[in-house]
Amino acid sequence: MTTQTRKRATRRWNPLSSIRAKMFLILLAMAGTSAAIGYAVTQAFEQVSADVHVLTEDKLPELELSGQMTAAAARTKDAMVAVMLAETPGSLDFAKSDVTAAVRALDGAVEQLPQVLRDEFKPDVVMVEEALEASIAARTVAFKNAAAVIAMMEQLQGLSSAMQVTLAEMADNAYSNLSKGGEQTMSAVDATLVDLVEVKFATLQSLLQARAEINLISGIALAIGETEDRAMQSILTDLAKASDGRLNDVIDILEVEAPGVVPIFAIRDAAAVLQKAVSRGRLQSNTLRQEVLSARLSSDTELSTAVDDMVFEVTLAAEDASDDSKKAIQGLLTNEVGFLNTLLEINTWISNFQVAALDVVTAQSIAQTRAAAEPMEQAAAALAEYKTFDDGRLATQLDEIITMAEPDQGLAIFRIASLTADADATKEANATANAVLQIASRASLLGSGSRGEIAYMATDIAVTVDEAHANIERLLMMAAGLLVMALLLTHWLVQRPLNAISRTTERLADGDLSPINGFDRTSDEIYRIAQALTVFRDGLVEKEALSKATEEERAAHQAQQTAAVTAIGNGLARLAQGDLSARITEELTEGYAQLQADFNLTVETLSRTVVDMVDVASSIRNGADEISQASDDLSRRTESQAATLEETAAALDELTASVKSAADGARAVEATTQDAKSEAVKNGSVVNSAVSAMTDIEESSKHIAQIIGVIDDIAFQTNLLALNAGVEAARAGDAGRGFAVVASEVRGLSQRTSEAAMEIKTLISESSKKVDYGVELVGKAGTALSDIVAQVGQISQQVSEIADGAASQSTGLHEINIGMSQLDQVTQQNAAMVEESTAASHMLRGDATKLAELVSNFTVAEDNAPAAAVETQQDGWDEDPDDWQMTG
Repeated sequence: MTTQTRKRATRRWNPLSSIRAKMFLILLAMAGTSAAIGYAVTQAFEQVSADVHVLTEDKLPELELSGQMTAAAARTKDAMVAVMLAETPGSLDFAKSDVTAAVRALDGAVEQLPQVLRDEFKPDVVMVEEALEASIAARTVAFKNAAAVIAMMEQLQGLSSAMQVTLAEMADNAYSNLSKGGEQTMSAVDATLVDLVEVKFATLQSLLQARAEINLISGIALAIGETEDRAMQSILTDLAKASDGRLNDVIDILEVEAPGVVPIFAIRDAAAVLQKAVSRGRLQSNTLRQEVLSARLSSDTELSTAVDDMVFEVTLAAEDASDDSKKAIQGLLTNEVGFLNTLLEINTWISNFQVAALDVVTAQSIAQTRAAAEPMEQAAAALAEYKTFDDGRLATQLDEIITMAEPDQGLAIFRIASLTADADATKEANATANAVLQIASRASLLGSGSRGEIAYMATDIAVTVDEAHANIERLLMMAAGLLVMALLLTHWLVQRPLNAISRTTERLADGDLSPINGFDRTSDEIYRIAQALTVFRDGLVEKEALSKATEEERAAHQAQQTAAVTAIGNGLARLAQGDLSARITEELTEGYAQLQADFNLTVETLSRTVVDMVDVASSIRNGADEISQASDDLSRRTESQAATLEETAAALDELTASVKSAADGARAVEATTQDAKSEAVKNGSVVNSAVSAMTDIEESSKHIAQIIGVIDDIAFQTNLLALNAGVEAARAGDAGRGFAVVASEVRGLSQRTSEAAMEIKTLISESSKKVDYGVELVGKAGTALSDIVAQVGQISQQVSEIADGAASQSTGLHEINIGMSQLDQVTQQNAAMVEESTAASHMLRGDATKLAELVSNFTVAEDNAPAAAVETQQDGWDEDPDDWQMTG
């Protein structure tokens, strides 16, 4: 096909004939108008910008810094309040972090101020930082000292509890010694001694303990009402609960053992009032505190009367008994009761020490703390005199308690340090508050001045903006007229030619290949576009002719490809139906000949493989039949052997259990005889101890007369201690009134003890005679027990020999039983393995049959293997699959 070539027509050059020149003139006019508007706007913006620059660079930063200074001062004040309100070291650390952040913010705000203002604010900020650091340090010291006070109070509570336990043990031992002495002389004295030792003295001890506990609880109740520290209130409450528990135990004992000695209901009412006061804590009213004092006074009166009555009863019982009984009873009374009196004095001083320590801890000023420390030091001095008591048994615990009263390292020095630190923290907090207020006041004045200047400048900026707005409106009207003129010229000179060339292009796109003309007098750009469209139209005409030739060539190639695909598809269809004799015999074009050869070769190889699989399946079938038969026989023999072993093991189990039972019985008999022998030996030792004890009693009775003088000295010292306790209780005022009553009673008791000591001498001689008679009787009992011990030993030896023999038999049978169990287990495992092997052989036989069934679906060529051979093999395998399935 030939291509037409056109000559480009020459046009006369005209500067205004192009769209570019027209658009340039329109844009130039609009640019001039925009420049005029821009100049007016620039002039207005320059004036406003100058004012805004002054506003943003000078006035607004001053106002912002004023607000930052005020906020930083407020944050610093809040951090200071958090420091003062912190109740634990953890909350103080949290408040300390707030203080650090607040001070950092305050320093940052000051650093942003001008140098003149910075020098004015800097001294106040330094004063705030120093005051906050001092306040935090003081609060830290206060917490450390408060923790030390609480730790020492907990230590005191622990020591007091331990001392109470130790004193109780010592009192129990003394009471036990008193009871033991009464039991040893029970055969020589009458019923008066039993009543005196087991009832009256126990009742007297319970009455004295009840008085001490009531005095302690009343002192704690009044101290709780005065203290403000929650930790100290918790410690005091724990002390009150522990003392209330001991008081209830004593009241229960009195109610059971001595119901008529003291009015129990009055004591319980007093205890209820004291417990109520303890539970109210700081909420105690004056009426309730008066009830506490009244309850303590009334209970003390009742208990004092009961103590006097009980002492009087003890005296009458001693006078009514025989002379021999009086000597024995008075000897016990002098030794053990004196010991109990000393324990009571120690307990009383410990209670005084606790009450004084509570006064120290709850004191709200240094003067009150030092005044409260004096009774604690006096109690510590009194306790120091008992370090050597009972061979120094209480020395370690007393030293720890006394250490708490030392002026340089005791409880008082830590409480004074805590109060001092709290006062320092309060002082520094006041200084911080004053400095923060000064900073906030100066920042407020700075902000007020900046706000006035900002308001004046805002008014000036508003006037300038109004003038600029009027100028811009006039220029915009001129620009609008110019824009309308530009739109009309653009439509006439540019848009109409563009629409024409656009319609021509759409016509060419729709397939209209008619010639393009009519654009010779348009602008240069439209003319060049029309020339380009003419060239494009000529190319489309030539391309249409080429397309027809290409379509004819593609149809011929498609026919060859369809023939090849049909032949290969037919061959694959026969192969899918199991026909391995299928071959492609059609003649294909050169491009598909290799594909035909590969298909035929693949089918030939697959046919030979199927024939080989028939032979392999027959061999697997025969081997599986032989393995299955052998596994069935071995399974039956293994099951029979396992049953026999199981019966044998069961019989051995029964025999082992019988022998073991016999051995256990022999061991039990041996243990019983050994216990009887040990008990007899122990009774012999008890008899010998009784003889020795009675001999010691006889010797001790000879020295009692010499001890009477020592008892008088002890009574005199007890009288002095009671007098000293009364003086210290009088110094304590109302809080020591209960202890004064106790001291008075102890003093009276010591005087009566001295008087009764003289009567003991007449009781000793008769007791010695009856002790001799008891020694003779106990000796005869010891001889009889020795004979019993010898006979029981012979019986124990014989039974032990029987038990050893039975145990040896049981061990041997147990080992045989273990061996049989292991053999039975191995046999069971073998039976399981045989069953698994049988199942596997039958499964192999079934798989071989299934393989033959699958292979029979294929049809092979006669030159590879006859199909009849495959069918014959298949006919030999047609049987019920249940024939080889294993049962039961």
